[in-house]
Amino acid sequence: MSSDILFNFTQMIKDSGSGYGAQVLEEMTSAKPFFALDSGIRADDIWSRVEAVKECIELIDDADAKRIVSQMMYFSAGIMPDLDSVENRYEYVENLEETINSFRDSGDEFSEKLVAIGPCGIDHDWDSVEFEGREHDYFDHNTVSDEKDLFALQMTLGKKLNMPVIVHSRKGFQETADVLKAVKWNRGVIHGYSYSKSELDFFLDLGWYISFNGAVTYAGKKGALDMADIIGYVPKDRILIETDSPYYAPIPLKNTENNPNNISYIYDYVASKRGIAPSKLASIVEDNCKKLFL
Repeated sequence: MSSDILFNFTQMIKDSGSGYGAQVLEEMTSAKPFFALDSGIRADDIWSRVEAVKECIELIDDADAKRIVSQMMYFSAGIMPDLDSVENRYEYVENLEETINSFRDSGDEFSEKLVAIGPCGIDHDWDSVEFEGREHDYFDHNTVSDEKDLFALQMTLGKKLNMPVIVHSRKGFQETADVLKAVKWNRGVIHGYSYSKSELDFFLDLGWYISFNGAVTYAGKKGALDMADIIGYVPKDRILIETDSPYYAPIPLKNTENNPNNISYIYDYVASKRGIAPSKLASIVEDNCKKLFL
């Protein structure tokens, strides 16, 4: 029941290999999640990501577990804003559209399970573990404008293809807001929500879903009170949960490599702040996954 709306499977297994990936997937089946979405970072990585999942499924001995994994797995495709993708944005977004269309027309067993564009968006969190070692000196005024352009191109593609968009926004609320107001395609989720309550109102008023990852459990005393208020403020028909694996392992696993089997810690934390049972939250998230992605 504990759906996970975003993780990057190939990044998660790149050092540990397919055996580890098979173990993670098989362990996930014990909770019988309705929805588990693997995300990418490059225009054409959907093919390799799907093949990685298939390879791991083949290593699972239990037939029921194989069936459950095949049922629960969904995929997105998008371009994250590093310097190369920003500079080559027109070529890369054209490639993204071609890749999405060819994959959906391929007849692959997962071809109908590519259900979203993204993650894509704005990232000015220079200390983020997702961009370890990234230099930010090149992000001058013109590059920030080009980064917004890359985001807008993908939002426009979502509108063209009638697909929800998974928005990645770190320390770039105004730039994110500028693009959302300009493109006017407000169907999707702000993943790994990290802003305040006032910014939350902006996203909710436009119709966006809000997703929380393990970082929601990190806050200090004051931050914890603020985040508890935000968690309780999101309407039940807009809330989603993710691990964002392999990053942001929740307390008590912080500073370890994350994987989707840690999702229960996030459900427990968010449910406690909303004053409901984790099973009730899981049912709410499942309904929201159906409405947004399916």
